[in-house]
Amino acid sequence: MTKEIHLAPLQGLTDVVFRRLFMHYYGGADYCYTPFIRIERGDIRQRDLRELDADELPNLVPQILPANADELNLLTEAIASRGYKRIDINMGCPFPPIAAHGKGCVLFNYPDRLRSILSAAAHNSNIEYSLKIRLGFTSCDQWQEVISDINNTPLRHITVHARYGKQQYKGECDKNAFREFLNQCKHPVIYNGDLLTTADVDDICNQFPEIKGVMIGRGLLADPTLFCQLKGLEVPTTDTFRRFHSELLDAHISHMSGDKQVLGKMKPYWEYLFPNAPKRLHKNIQKANKIDLYTAAVAALIQEEI
Repeated sequence: MTKEIHLAPLQGLTDVVFRRLFMHYYGGADYCYTPFIRIERGDIRQRDLRELDADELPNLVPQILPANADELNLLTEAIASRGYKRIDINMGCPFPPIAAHGKGCVLFNYPDRLRSILSAAAHNSNIEYSLKIRLGFTSCDQWQEVISDINNTPLRHITVHARYGKQQYKGECDKNAFREFLNQCKHPVIYNGDLLTTADVDDICNQFPEIKGVMIGRGLLADPTLFCQLKGLEVPTTDTFRRFHSELLDAHISHMSGDKQVLGKMKPYWEYLFPNAPKRLHKNIQKANKIDLYTAAVAALIQEEI
């Protein structure tokens, strides 16, 4: 596959530990993104910056979640001071708690505020920005009101999740609306949404050969070898996953206090991993209340999948 492959940020999942271990054991991603870095109570969340400081991946792009131009400038200054030259602006997050704070995809309901963020980005010439969007918040045609502003903003590329925000992840991606956007957008476009298998990626690349690449998140967690398959690399074995999972678990044990906190971090991965495994085995993982019970349940599921 000659298209670029971007590792999507998944809040709470693709943290610095996951990114480091994933790229070590699986690789294949041309670019990785941090979960969004944001401002709370007037200041940047310090744990976001600590994670950014701890990451040493050469292909890492920090992603920010500004509500307005002032927040974009504050976030940009903090990230640029750490030596980063690229930033991704998130205008695509669909989750209600984020929308309630006027951030993410809901900005399409406030086009003047959206334009002010793009204008601020255009004036920060020392940073190369990219943009992550959906096609709207309440419908898939809201992008039309701001496409000229998007086109007039210097951007490396735009990643488009082909749904509107209110859908979250329900229903099908709107390929027709995406085609309209692609026809009017003057920037390189990365496709995102429901890319779970190599067949899904091939289908999108055949339908839209002009796209620059794809961004994949949930599909990668369902099959960590997906990027290797797409790149034509040697596909890691199940034993690779055992080592990957073991190191991920050990890393969280070393940084967290108690079984409950560690399992609260690890169990959400299993909402995606090995989706075709028997439900009873997934349930055993979710029911485990001790790390030793959890590891036994994981081992049983992996053995079933061999």
